[in-house]
Amino acid sequence: MSRPTPKAPEIYQRPLADFPGSELPPDQHAEEVITSISLGYAAKGWNAAVTVDGGMVRVLAVPQAGMAPKDYLLGLLRSGFIEDALPGLEALYGMIDDADIAFNYGVALSELGRVEESLAPLKRCLNLDRDYTNAVIALGVSLSKLRRYDEAEAALRSAANTQPDNALIKQNLAATLARAGKPLEALPFFRQAVSLAPNNPAALMGLAQCLDEIGGDHRQEALKVYREVVKRFPDTDMAEAAKRVLNQKARDDLRGVVKEGIRPDAVEYMIAAMKRFSELPREQVGQIVLEIARLGEQGLAINDPSKRYSLQTLDGEFSGLQLLSYMHVGTKLFSPDEDTGSGLDREDKVAKGMTD
Repeated sequence: MSRPTPKAPEIYQRPLADFPGSELPPDQHAEEVITSISLGYAAKGWNAAVTVDGGMVRVLAVPQAGMAPKDYLLGLLRSGFIEDALPGLEALYGMIDDADIAFNYGVALSELGRVEESLAPLKRCLNLDRDYTNAVIALGVSLSKLRRYDEAEAALRSAANTQPDNALIKQNLAATLARAGKPLEALPFFRQAVSLAPNNPAALMGLAQCLDEIGGDHRQEALKVYREVVKRFPDTDMAEAAKRVLNQKARDDLRGVVKEGIRPDAVEYMIAAMKRFSELPREQVGQIVLEIARLGEQGLAINDPSKRYSLQTLDGEFSGLQLLSYMHVGTKLFSPDEDTGSGLDREDKVAKGMTD
């Protein structure tokens, strides 16, 4: 026989002035409200703690065999119901000294855009437990959101010194330095974060963006890291962001060769692709496009005709630009209005005009 599901507690706060009896002296009014609420819950068989402080009435009521209030609120947060948990966190924060409640209240405020308000509970958490590492990280993140980079850096550097093997601290310190316009200082911390947590796509993406920002010789390494993000974490938002960067850089490289006008080699490849695809079943064309797209995620050397590629779905050897042209033509056969991300729309228009 299964156990009944524990009932949820009730946790809330309201201004004292909202309760009847506001014409009474404040102390008497507070006492009557506390008594009324407590008796109401007692009649239901609930245990209730009611406090009045700073003009606010705070209530924590738990039914018999009910769920512990803290567990209930943390469960809401774990399930992503931040807005639902916030009133209870706010009330409990005002009633008890608890580092977990202070931390989660601060993080919830920050997540909901009330960043300035998040600082006080996060600092209170650290006053209650100075070794609460996640609170240091959250405080650094909130300060960084507020562009108080020096304070964020100081907090995170201090934490990094005491916990040198904490990848999350290193990652957030690196991100703060990068946002503050210090990518060279951020770089070693991104490298350490990736080394400590090699399966964290956010750290790897941060490293790629930092290398990209520094520029110069670091840009080639940045491209490799972007491709690594796409390859190792294909179903993540980070991979999609990395693909967008790689596509944009491919378009930039493409236009870097011919700054004005069109690329005649791409036009020739497109005309050949149109003819070749017209002779193949649509299913095979789709397979070719998908294979080129997967290959392109690792990067195509579109400006190096000596670099050759082969496909399982189509005979022959191809240059990077040739494959990009084939993918563009194939994609347009299925979705004429789709942006292929190839940067070859002008060449496509010319090729179609020459084959009509």
